[in-house]
Amino acid sequence: MLCDKILEDRDFGHLYIIVNRRAVRYTFRPANDGTPKIGIRVTVPPRYDVKDVVRAVEQNRTQLLSMLQVNQTAKDKKTETVHIDWDFRIETDCLHISFIKGTSQKVLFHKEAAQIDKNMHGEEIILKPAILQFVCPPDFDFDKGDRQALFERAIIEGVRMYAKAQLLPRLLGYAARYGIQLNEVKINSSKGRWGSCSQHKQRSLLNSKKSYNINLSLFTLLLPMHLQKLILLHELTHTIYMDHSPAFHAHLNTWLEGKEDAFEKELKKYTTSIFSFVKKE
Repeated sequence: MLCDKILEDRDFGHLYIIVNRRAVRYTFRPANDGTPKIGIRVTVPPRYDVKDVVRAVEQNRTQLLSMLQVNQTAKDKKTETVHIDWDFRIETDCLHISFIKGTSQKVLFHKEAAQIDKNMHGEEIILKPAILQFVCPPDFDFDKGDRQALFERAIIEGVRMYAKAQLLPRLLGYAARYGIQLNEVKINSSKGRWGSCSQHKQRSLLNSKKSYNINLSLFTLLLPMHLQKLILLHELTHTIYMDHSPAFHAHLNTWLEGKEDAFEKELKKYTTSIFSFVKKE
């Protein structure tokens, strides 16, 4: 894929238009072109209209600025190092992660599922968060060899496990409530976005109804419950509007009872990094 055109933009510096013959809609990514404004990479289908691209950028300008902010925050977070040791703790609405001293000379795992109920409106409430504990020998050396990297991967896989157990049923419940047919839902370790939605292309004569694929970042599970709801309903709204048009936001805002702007503002405090959720004394 080659850059077809480069346009100048007041906020983003440059818009890099990339033609992809498999693309069916416009997609936007940070270009990370080394300039202060980072730039935006716009992937478009072969037959595109430059004016339409500019119009789409204008319609999504607020969201694209937020995307660049999250991108920059994530890049900044990569330079941060959080040491994994006895003081490492993550305590969120849905999951608590910690390291405790055991009696065995082996590293063991203690896991407990979350206790979940529903309120009078059918919304899930967490009675008790899931627990993931790493039980280590009392004299355990956290810095020996590649243990820091191994524990980071183990923590991420633990979050993935609980994300599948909690996020998938929650998403499918919302989809059933609003009559949305999903083809596939995946939990990934994306550090660039909280979720994504695409239309499932294979349809048969027996089933002509549209269905959709949704990807969710496993880090979504570590958000407060109301922000998890924002992410899940945001992706489900894309099954109705595959853009971020005013109609999209009006629809999502209705589902969120008028709280979309407040939730989006709060979401900016978080990044898709396991270390951003570590509890600090």
